[in-house]
Amino acid sequence: MKCCLCEEILPLRSNAGVAEELDRLVSYLDAKPAPSCPNLACENRGVAIADRPEGYARYGVTGAGTPRWRCNACRKIFSVGGSPTKKQRITHKNREVFALLMNKSPMNRMVEITGLDPKTLYGKIDFIHRQCMAFAASRERQLTQGMVLPKMYVAVDRQSFVVNWSNRKDRRNVQLNAIASADLDSGYVFGMNLNFDGALDPDEVEARAIVLGDYSSPAPYRKYARVWLKPDYDESVAASAVTAAKKVAKALEKARAIDELTGEISAEYASAMERDDVEDSEEKDKDIALPTLGMQVHEQYTLHAHFLALSLLLANAEKVRVYMDQDSGFRAGFMSGFHQRVRDRTADAFYVKVLKNATIDKKDSVVRKSKAIFKEYQAAHPKLKPYAVAVLMVIDEMKRMATLGQWDDRWLTHPLPNKGEPDKRVCWLTNLGGYPEEQVARLYLKASLHSVDRFFMQARRRLSLAERGFPSASSDRRIWHGYSAYKPQNLGKVLEIFRVFYNYCSAGQDKQTPAMRMGLARGPVKLEEVLCYV
Repeated sequence: MKCCLCEEILPLRSNAGVAEELDRLVSYLDAKPAPSCPNLACENRGVAIADRPEGYARYGVTGAGTPRWRCNACRKIFSVGGSPTKKQRITHKNREVFALLMNKSPMNRMVEITGLDPKTLYGKIDFIHRQCMAFAASRERQLTQGMVLPKMYVAVDRQSFVVNWSNRKDRRNVQLNAIASADLDSGYVFGMNLNFDGALDPDEVEARAIVLGDYSSPAPYRKYARVWLKPDYDESVAASAVTAAKKVAKALEKARAIDELTGEISAEYASAMERDDVEDSEEKDKDIALPTLGMQVHEQYTLHAHFLALSLLLANAEKVRVYMDQDSGFRAGFMSGFHQRVRDRTADAFYVKVLKNATIDKKDSVVRKSKAIFKEYQAAHPKLKPYAVAVLMVIDEMKRMATLGQWDDRWLTHPLPNKGEPDKRVCWLTNLGGYPEEQVARLYLKASLHSVDRFFMQARRRLSLAERGFPSASSDRRIWHGYSAYKPQNLGKVLEIFRVFYNYCSAGQDKQTPAMRMGLARGPVKLEEVLCYV
């Protein structure tokens, strides 16, 4: 679409596709229906035991100790509940597999250590994933059922992963992205969503897409709008091959900039304008392929669904401030998920751009300089507390903000960098006016991506499937991804398992887990508690 007032170009998305992706991301929150008579023709079918106790009678237990009930209407006998491990024979290995999985043990080493065969090992990973998602759902449903939250400050970013080839005739790897949101104060991670749907069969979807005419329809109006179809992917690879002009444009923007970070910000704007779809930052090349098991989701749909899911989890928060990496897709996803709250002035979004490749010496130099300036401000305002001095520094920086990009976004240089974020710029995307100057300064001062970056760092360090590739010793120095997954669904499951482990089981230096700081747990949760959750 094109706006007739400002001439802004707006890419369309399929509402149905976004809804499908949202359902996929939040399906774990759906509570299982209460047990009732399994007889489809019975009047008690769908009527829970607790809702009609006179309709059922206890009928002993099974050989495994699972309670049995008898329906008084049709006399059907059925079992209810029981241990989640009732069909497993080697249950004592579950905790060992869980612990090894969270401590960077490759799959082959896990087979050696546990003595399990590969099929059994992957079966146990499936079981651990089911238990983790059920456990997380039992806690996170509180967020959607009235749990009162304070003002929430959330960092959002993405992380890329490589999945190894699974076909010897086509040895191209698969690249997937996961978007995550983490609370700045508690560190709690609300989602780690991979743009991959393992429930879809590529051959069936492609065949069905041909019958429905998806190939000849505009992308937003297709039945399978949210997933990559092969002709579209091949076309995208061909289009990405013509990138010389884009690279030159980005290089010129960086060269014109007065400093490295300003150059990166300007180059990102220039790159967005070169794209046919301003929100689509996925770059394809001839060495990257689509998965053969499951289907890759267009990242824009995962972004929109992620922010919609985040809005559901934070619906009871007094206010929501989202700090995200500079990306047009992030901006669009946030506006999609929080548009009403932006109007109501209870949600705001900020770009945060951080210089990530600075040397140690440069980091030390920048931090020393900022501390010296801070001391000068303290000396000039001896009655102010340190936080008030920091706010005053931001207010002064607000007078020197730079206008960058075709949307005239205004960027503030953060006056108090640290070694983790040595040079940081912040852009307020939802400035509707009316906020007091000091309140705006506090919002700028809070800006950071630290919480989500820390989660990403821990994922790289703790998960063998998430480890970065490294150059091989061969002459062409190809990147070796020996520990990466060979099935995308396994990567997705391990990332979701790790999110639960990180939130509930892994305590920080303060002896608290992110879930404890969020009020979703009273203490660190043992692995056994997750594995035995019913």
